[in-house]
Amino acid sequence: MKQLTIHTADGYPIVAHHFAPKSANGKTFVIAPGVGMPQRFFFNFASWLSDQGCSAYTFDYRGIALSKPKVLKGMKASYRDWTLQDFTAVTAYVRGAHSQDQLLLIGHSFGGNSLGMSLAFEAYERFLTIGSQFGYYRNFPLKMQAVILGGFGILAPVLTTLMGYFPSKWIGLGEPLPSQVMLDWGYFLLKKKSMVGLATDYGNNHYHKLTRPILMISIDDDNFAPKKAVDVLAEAVFINAETKRMHLIPSDYGLKAIGHNDFFRKKHQEQLWPIVTDWFNL
Repeated sequence: MKQLTIHTADGYPIVAHHFAPKSANGKTFVIAPGVGMPQRFFFNFASWLSDQGCSAYTFDYRGIALSKPKVLKGMKASYRDWTLQDFTAVTAYVRGAHSQDQLLLIGHSFGGNSLGMSLAFEAYERFLTIGSQFGYYRNFPLKMQAVILGGFGILAPVLTTLMGYFPSKWIGLGEPLPSQVMLDWGYFLLKKKSMVGLATDYGNNHYHKLTRPILMISIDDDNFAPKKAVDVLAEAVFINAETKRMHLIPSDYGLKAIGHNDFFRKKHQEQLWPIVTDWFNL
């Protein structure tokens, strides 16, 4: 594992890690994280990919974990920056460093449902999304609808106004977030057009240009990406892509729970990671 810094077009330093294989097979992965998920969470998974002969890259968006400034309060960062600047820069670096490889993407949550917010996806030949959903709250069960309306309609904006950033850890939502990132996350959840509306507002809606194969995974006990919300993303947003859907039920794999994040945990390597092997022909 090697740490590196990738500078975006607007000069921001993004910290990434490269997991190099002992014997390369010509396939290179970028792991795009969900909102508030630090890249360290994916280290075991990236290391496993390198054991399969692949190069693998993890990174933190600006404002998150190793890519955050000393003071997060008042930081100017948005989903537009995360996609047009950060993800684009990481993709360009990896493409340049592995110009002969097949470039592949694994997106967790936001890392998958934000694909159409920049043209960086054009560098990748095949995609896997896990827990990536059309986040409009009415696609969620009633109990989660109430949580979303109260959390992102009231609590999060109040906390962000008071603190100058969103203290996500206080309510179990991962790394602290820049203020505008939180507001954009709220847009995804509260506005009927979700990410498509925000991408259009930001002037970077490219979802209809996605045409390559995407395996979209939903998980039966994932409260943050219910099956209906993933289905809507596949059927109404990735309309021109070669989408394949897979819905995982934990008991089918001998597991009690998986949830939104645990697909990537090492303890599930034997049960779940063969899905990755099969889809990408590793």
